Parts: sequence; structure tokens; C-alpha cells
Amino acid sequence: MKTYFRFLTCLTAFLYFCQMADAQVRMTYAIDRPAFLITHLNTDKYNVVDSSLAEIAYKYRFRMTEDDDSLQAEDDMWLLIGKRYVSFFSINLRNLDDKNTESMKTTLKLDSPQITWQGYDIMRDMKENMLTVNHRVPFTQDVCQYIEPVPNIQWTLLPEDRDTIMGYRCQAAEGEFGGRKWKVWYTDLIPVPLGPWKLGGLKGLILRAVDSGQNFIFEVEGLAQKRLPVKQFDWKYKKMSKDEWMKFETYMYNNAGKFVKNNNIRLFVPKVGGERGLQPVSESWQEYYNPLEK
Repeated sequence: MKTYFRFLTCLTAFLYFCQMADAQVRMTYAIDRPAFLITHLNTDKYNVVDSSLAEIAYKYRFRMTEDDDSLQAEDDMWLLIGKRYVSFFSINLRNLDDKNTESMKTTLKLDSPQITWQGYDIMRDMKENMLTVNHRVPFTQDVCQYIEPVPNIQWTLLPEDRDTIMGYRCQAAEGEFGGRKWKVWYTDLIPVPLGPWKLGGLKGLILRAVDSGQNFIFEVEGLAQKRLPVKQFDWKYKKMSKDEWMKFETYMYNNAGKFVKNNNIRLFVPKVGGERGLQPVSESWQEYYNPLEK
């Protein structure tokens, strides 16, 4: 269920730089169904805070609608493990940002992300045992940031539940975090207490994680020892508490039509009933809200 959107207007360099300058530019999009869209951010300016020792690639599959039991919506997530910092992010969105940043210097053209790509990234400070979480706000250049302690998940080992993933012998465990119950498979052959998203705290790397409601699945699809820069981007962050972010996110999804209108966005979808043409998204539109952390 790969879903794409297309611009109804031509996105020129003028519009892009006006948006970057917070000017009141009305952006117009056409999409095959109402959905939140992540916009481009420039990746030219950043600080290299560490160098990775390993790169872990996960396939992330998740429920796109309440009735979506197939979990075909997906993204590719990377976990870069350094000595001091660990970074988790969508490699698809990161690569597209890099590509668009270069394109803006030459062709002035921006390619579009898939709506399933995740607009958050997490930086873990191994020394301070803290997480810095960044969330890109749909349709805007805003990046909301909060800092929280690394969660202390109380895991229960399941000695009889074992599996082999990517050739690694794994042991299962269960634990609760963020309002959900998770079952994970980890390997002590890679003795780092890390995993996808905010999951970790076991005596080995988590290679697979599934929530009890079958809403989300993280599963490793590649492991490599790579020296890659761990980057902290120079974006305009709106710092807030975790509670403030979660309240804002809930409002944003439950009032999606109003949120789009208030951000000077015009969003069009195909007319219903087989009628040709487009119609604006209703101000009463509510986006399906099923966050990883409730």
C-alpha cells in the first residue's frame, strides 16, 4: 500500500524560500486521500556529534487505518550506533532531504516523500542516558523537540520462545512501554542494550519488536560495521515538554482539517462517487491517530 502524492501547484524556488522565511505563502496539494505530508528540510548545515561503529537497518511496518490488518504501510529505519550517541531515523526521508537539498542548488525541483515515511528522529546520549526526540510538523518547516530520560522498561524473559533472525540466535522478552505491550526478540551475540525506536535495555540488540495489538512491527533487515557520521542538523527547533508535544499531536490529528487550514494549506482529493475532478478536504477531516506511544 505505497501511497504517493503530487503537487497541484508548481513548487518553485521562490515558493520554497518564502516558506523557509515564514512568509504567508498558500501551498496547494493534490493527494489521492487525505493525509499528512512531510515537507523538505535543508540538510546542508549540521554538526557531526559522533561516528558510528555499526549501522542497523530495520523494516518498519504499521497500521495505516483502523481496518488495516495487513500492515503494508512501511518505512526503512536506521539505527546508527556510536560510542557516545545513537541515532534512529527514516533513511528514506533522510536520503530524500539530501537529494532535494542538492536539487535546490541546480534544478530548483523538489521530489515528494511517501506519506508512510516517518517524520521523527531520536538521538540517544549514552553518557547522560537521555533521548532527544524531534518531530517534523506536517506541511510546515517546524520541528518540535523534547528531551526525556531513556525509558527503564521492565522486561520479562520468555525462555521457551526463541528464534533465529538474520542468522543470529534470539531470545524473546515482553515489556510495557508508552501504553503498549511489546514482545521483542534480542540477541546476546550483539551485546548492546539497544533496539529500534525507544526500545532497549536488554542484554543484546533487539532484532524484532511487535506490539500486542499487531499495530507495529520493527524487524532487522541488515547489519553492518560502518563508519558513518552521526549528524545533528541545524534546524529551527521548537522546544517543549514531551507532554506538550503529545497534546499538540493529539489535537493535530483530531482536528486535521482545521490544522491544515490554519497553516494556510489547500489540500485537494478526488471527488467521490466516480465524479471527475478534485474537491477540497473538509475542515472536519480527522486523520487516523494511532501513535507508537499513547
